[in-house]
Amino acid sequence: MKIRSKLLGAALRVLLFFSFVQGAGAATWYVSTNGLDTAAGTNWVTAKLTIQAAISVAAASDTVLVSNGVYSTGGRTVSGYTLTNRVAITNAVKVMSLNGPTVTTILGRADPTSTNGNAAVRCVYAGASSSIAGFRLAGGHTKTNGSALGEQSGGGIWCETSAVVSNCVIATNSAFSYGGGTYQGTLISCTLTGNLSAVYGGGSFYGTLNNCTLAGNSSLQYGGGSYYGTLNNCTFAGNYALWYGGGSCNSTLSNCTLTGNSTPYYGGGSYNGTLNNCTLTGNSAVQNGGGACNGTLNNCILTGNSAANGGGGSAGATLNNCTLTANSASGGGGGGLCRHGEQLHRVLQHGANRAELRGYQLQLQLYNSGTGRHRQYHQ
Repeated sequence: MKIRSKLLGAALRVLLFFSFVQGAGAATWYVSTNGLDTAAGTNWVTAKLTIQAAISVAAASDTVLVSNGVYSTGGRTVSGYTLTNRVAITNAVKVMSLNGPTVTTILGRADPTSTNGNAAVRCVYAGASSSIAGFRLAGGHTKTNGSALGEQSGGGIWCETSAVVSNCVIATNSAFSYGGGTYQGTLISCTLTGNLSAVYGGGSFYGTLNNCTLAGNSSLQYGGGSYYGTLNNCTFAGNYALWYGGGSCNSTLSNCTLTGNSTPYYGGGSYNGTLNNCTLTGNSAVQNGGGACNGTLNNCILTGNSAANGGGGSAGATLNNCTLTANSASGGGGGGLCRHGEQLHRVLQHGANRAELRGYQLQLQLYNSGTGRHRQYHQ
């Protein structure tokens, strides 16, 4: 009994020691819309007014805790760039809201003459090993000159690769180049909505997104929802790209749902992506691939997608163990599939897929499960 007591006592002292070491030096800094930047910021009574003022006194591993309100003042640039960030997290600190994104907003600013321009303000720059949680990031924009990656991208938030963004709503931001909503970083349980990119990635560019929703984002070129990202358990809804990939372009998607995304050209749901266990429903393209164009789809379901030219479900992609139902193409190039280098392996395509050529010879290709062979039906 004595030996056991001594061992338990020693174990307890070790745990207490490591708890002390982990907590040693870590502090919490407080921010409130009623605060003063000249105040100490060490409690709510002495809270600072701007988030940036609290970050400037915080050390690595500290927490900046932010009360309810709209934070639309303050800001700084980061080394090597001239674009102003409303909040620049330049050290490895945690910036957290007290009560979540419905009541706590970091507000950027548009250039008054051109939306994106020299007077624009991005919402947040998130540095290496930093994190931000529980905010609405809105109205952020970028410059139209300077570094395409550093100053023209990430209107809502620009992240170093190790930065983490969680439980945030990233809305109505824009970028002159890449990532209207976000650039890089890891996003967890975030909503990206109403963001715009002039080039790639209306919602997000690069980065890893887990359990996120991308809705109503737009790109004037590729990837209305996302471009070059890894997205897991995400929802794409109502995103739009002027060229390719209304929902997503050049991205890897796993266990995602893509609904109602669109493009005038190729890949209403996805263009040139790798999709695993995804469901594509009601996406549309004016050219080819209403659901998906190019890329590889594994264990996916494509239902009710449409293309005006060909491949209502899919065009030019490799499909493995996929199911296609009730897709349509009004231009006659295959209601379910438009075979331009398409490779099929154990694909089930129901006869409800439809193609119409309107006065021309109708060629409806129904691929047999597991063979890739087709029969031609002539009007």
